[in-house]
Parts: sequence; structure tokens; C-alpha cells
Amino acid sequence: MIWFISILLPLLAAILALLSPAVRRVAGLLFVSATLPALWLGLSEVTGVTVQWFILETHFFLDTPRRIILLLTAILWAAAGLFAASYLKNDARQKEFFFYFGAAMAGNFGLLISGDVASFYTFFALMTFASYGLVIHVRTPFARRAASIYLVMAIIGELFLITALYLAVQSSGSMVLAGIPPALAEAPNGQFIFLLGLIGFGVKVGAIPLYFWLPLAHPAAPAPASAVLSGAMIKAGLVGWMHLAPVGLVEWSSLSLLMVSLGFASALGAAIFGLTQVDPKTNLAYSSISQMGVMTVMLGIGLYGGIPAALLLPAVALYAFNHGTAKALLFMGTALPAKVGGSWRILMWAGLGIGVLAIAGGPLTGGLWTKYLVKTFLGETSLPGAQTFLLLLTLSAITTTLLLSRFLHLLSRIEAPAGNKAPSFLLPWILLLFAGGWWTMSPALLPAELMNHITKEKGIMAFFWNLITNWGALWPITIGAVVMVFTLKFAFLNRWPTEKPLLPAGDFIHVILMAGDPVAKGLQKGLDLLQSFMKTLHGPEKLFYRILDENRTIKVSGSAESSLRRWEIFGISFFIFFMTMFFFLR
Repeated sequence: MIWFISILLPLLAAILALLSPAVRRVAGLLFVSATLPALWLGLSEVTGVTVQWFILETHFFLDTPRRIILLLTAILWAAAGLFAASYLKNDARQKEFFFYFGAAMAGNFGLLISGDVASFYTFFALMTFASYGLVIHVRTPFARRAASIYLVMAIIGELFLITALYLAVQSSGSMVLAGIPPALAEAPNGQFIFLLGLIGFGVKVGAIPLYFWLPLAHPAAPAPASAVLSGAMIKAGLVGWMHLAPVGLVEWSSLSLLMVSLGFASALGAAIFGLTQVDPKTNLAYSSISQMGVMTVMLGIGLYGGIPAALLLPAVALYAFNHGTAKALLFMGTALPAKVGGSWRILMWAGLGIGVLAIAGGPLTGGLWTKYLVKTFLGETSLPGAQTFLLLLTLSAITTTLLLSRFLHLLSRIEAPAGNKAPSFLLPWILLLFAGGWWTMSPALLPAELMNHITKEKGIMAFFWNLITNWGALWPITIGAVVMVFTLKFAFLNRWPTEKPLLPAGDFIHVILMAGDPVAKGLQKGLDLLQSFMKTLHGPEKLFYRILDENRTIKVSGSAESSLRRWEIFGISFFIFFMTMFFFLR
């Protein structure tokens, strides 16, 4: 069955790469092969199925938005897998990386094809926690700290989203995801449930104010992991929002305005903050927060009513597709300047430039089409302040160009190797370049209803060759590029940081830690006082320990604790507990 194979192959690839050195030598081809069923599902319209014996009766199903995002994720995981096999060829922790990589891939594919709450959450959690292994991979103090913050935020997000999903199922009376939006539209507490989901999935999306893990985690991970983290996995939060949002069915003006406002705050604020950074991957991480902000705006428009879900949700997915392919290209591109030399650098800079233009919405790119979709829906909504939001969208194109021009400048400072050199991982990068955002204008992805709505039946090519449309996209990008060039060229304008960022990456987390430090110290003092007080008591427990041989007690308890800390014992115990709970739930 194609649905199961698309999940099982990445898991099998992860296990084989972990156990067999021979398999690791062909890991790139193995991971590419593991994406083929998902690629096929993304390009086909396959009838959904129900499997009664799997995870409380699993439904596998794909609608148009998720099919578009599934194709995106399959392309990115294939390119990143091929890239990682070469890029990490001499890495001491290569097998661990491949294991977590395959597990996260399986979770990513699984959550996209799931049509019920139980399987969706299971695969979402698998992807989330397997990603921890990708973030902590290099084991530096920075990576450990980034991974810890990522894990804490992930757990907080899980608490909110599992509560939202439980209440949503209670409202709809069914575990099927397709029934949740109409149920929330009618439920008295529908807005509250969606708000919980907005927070829970917002952690994955990197929405304000839940984004601060992202500028730490993405730079900490190796380049191919950063590519799928930003290009594919943060889109899982967007998919979660889609499952809960009753687009076109309600007029939740307060929530709509909240999402649009937070979206533009992300789009503009993250771009400005990213300009203060000196690490190219941190710069790109803030760019991802910025672009996810635009997608938040699009979904927020849908909560005000008037725009059908059949038009808006595929448009959001197309925007995610363009951003995902271009951002993965740029993240993997951060590994190239130090390895690519000679004439190959022309191709490298051309590819990076195309990726930047695609994200900024440049002429003749997929970004031109997806940015125009946002403008169209902003123009059609009756949401208060829509004209102001249109101006903010134009301003975001300028700040995006500034941010990504800064990214290119940071890469240009990396010393190039001598000679005409091209690493083997340049090939998957080139393949991704040609499999990029142009898919967003392909009939294979583009719903005819959406295309006719936007182009007024003139066809997609008439849109792309329209001079007015291209000029509308070109002038904001030109302003952003000119500002960057001028500030670099003239010394009195050049205030860009070179060695140390003007503001620390992760920004808001530093405020939280500073505020929490006195609280933590106070709690520790309280615990120390309580412990001292307990030592002065002569209760039954003291008599009990006096009766027993104190040294023997310490030895036995220490041995038990050591055994419980072994992952084999803990893992088997957890598996037995899980299977017992599964049996009783049935």
C-alpha cells in the first residue's frame, strides 16, 4: 500500500543507515529512494483509505493543499538526503545523523498524509522529537543549548496542541480531521480551541512571540538538516493551522486581525532583526520567521470570511512551496562558498541569486506568482485596514531584499578555495535549483479554479509576461538592493556588524532567561532550606534507614538508578507501557 510505504521506507532507511556501514556509503541514494512514494502521492490524486487496525483506526487522505506541501517535502528530503551523504561523509556521528534524519522524514510524510487526529499527532510528535537529534548533532555548547531550548519549546507546544486537538475532537464528535473546521465554526468555544492550536502549532511555525528557538536551532544544525527544518518541517505547523481553521465559514474578526497583525509583525520585525546578525544561517533563520509571517497573514485573512477555503488554502500551500524550495537552496548554499572555486562559483552565485529573488517575489520567479496571490486576497477581503496591509506587504518585499542581500554579502566574505573546485554535494544543490519554485506555476500543482480566479482565464503565462505585474514586483526589490549596495560602498553609511551581532540571536529568549534567573535562584534557596529542615526531623523514614544497612541501601539504590538510566531498559519499559495502554484503548 503506497500510503504505508511512504512512511515505512524512511524508517527502514534510518535503521539500515544506523546499523550498516555498507548502507551508509550509499545513504544518499537510499534516502532519495525513500522519498519516491511521497513524490508519487504528491503528483497524483489517489483515493484515501481507512486502516482499522493502525493507531485507533487511521485515515490516509490528501487534499489539494497538503498534496502540494507533500510534494515540497519529498523534493526537499530527497535533495537534503543526497546532499548530506556527501557533506557528512567523514563525520564521526554520521550514522546518528542518518537515523534521526530518516525518523524525522517519516514523521513529516506521515503527518501530511494522515486524515485523523491520532495518526496526525503521532507523526507530528515523531518529527518533532527526531529533529532534536539533528539540532544537537555537532554537540558543541551552542548546539546543546539550542537543542535544549528547542526541546523545551517543543514540549510546551505539544501541551497546547494536544489540548486543542482533544477539544476539537470533542466538538466534532469524530477523529477525522476534515470534520474539525466546520465543527469549530459552530462550536461556542470554537475560537478558544483555535487559539490553543494557534499557540501550539505556532511554536513550530515560529510565530511571534514563540519564534526564539528558531534562530538558535537552524544555525546549530548541519546545512542539510537546516534545509529541511526551515524548508519543510516548519510547514507542519502551517498544516496544523489549516486543519483547525474554518476558512470561509466564519467571521472571527478579532482572531483574524490578531493573526494578520502578528503575521506582519513577523514579516517586518524578523527581517529587521536579521539584518543585525553576522552568521549567514542565523540571517536565513530570521528570514524564515519573516516569510512564515506572510503565510500567517494569508491564513488570518481566511478567518474573516468571504474567501472560500478552496481558493485560499491552495494559495497558502503554493506560497509555502516557493519559500520552502528557495530557502532550502539557500541553507544548503551556506556550505558552498568555502568549497566551490574557480568558474563553478559563477553557477553558485547565480543559483543563490535565483533563490533570493524567488523569496523576495522577483520577476519571472515562482515568488512573483505567490506574492501576487497574497496581494489579490488582501485586495478582496473586507478586513479593516486591508489597504494598510497592502502597503506593509510592499514594505516587506523591501526588507526581505535587504535581509537576503545582507545574506549574500555575508557569504561573499568567506574565503574561496584555490583552483577550479566543486564538491560532490554541489550536484544535489543544482538539482534542487532546477526543481525550485517554478513548480508553483505548474498545472500539476495549480488548481484551475485558483488560476482562473487570479488570471481571469488569461492563463498563467500571460500573467508572467505582463509588464505591469513584473514592474510591481521589481521596484521594491530594486530599492532594497540599492540601499544595501550604498551602505556597503560608502564608509560613513556602512555600519553593518562584522564580527559580533548587534543583537543576540534568539533575542526574546535572553529576556526570558534574565527574568527567570532570580526566580530560579529563589526556588533553589527554598529547596535548600526545605532539605536542611528535613534533615533535622526524626520521622519513621529515618528509623527505617537506620534499621537497614546504610551502605547497602545506597549501593542498591545507586545500581537501580544506573540501570534505569540505560536507554535499553528505559526504552523497553516505555514500549511495554505503550503497548499496554494501546491494548486498553482498543
